[in-house]
Amino acid sequence: MHIRGHHFRVPSRDGRPEPLTSWRDTVTTNAMQRGEIAHLADNPGKWLLHCHMVEHMAAGMVTWFEVG
Repeated sequence: MHIRGHHFRVPSRDGRPEPLTSWRDTVTTNAMQRGEIAHLADNPGKWLLHCHMVEHMAAGMVTWFEVG
């Protein structure tokens, strides 16, 4: 998944802690995997959250979020 306009870290996946990683704007996930992201929403605007796989975007894995 890719979050435009912001960077984040992944503190856990499927409830298990992840090793401290660098700041990123994209994370790879497996089918049915749950992940937690930590970020500071400090960049105002309307931003896209989407999958980089075109077939997934076409199937609906895309949305907008707004930071005021």
